[in-house]
Amino acid sequence: MSHTGEVVVRAYGGSWVTRDGQAAVLALGITGFPFGTAHRILTGEPYKSLASFARALPATAERSRDT
Repeated sequence: MSHTGEVVVRAYGGSWVTRDGQAAVLALGITGFPFGTAHRILTGEPYKSLASFARALPATAERSRDT
């Protein structure tokens, strides 16, 4: 989980932050919660992966700029 967050930080020039008492990454203007994503994966939420968490950030950031 922390590895995924660190990959996002390094790949997208982000940083680690705390939001609502949780560790999060801030990159491309988007706050992501890799530990929350990992929890959902481990508890069986379908179609979730840590890789998709990292790959989705650019698309999410682009969509938020368009609105």
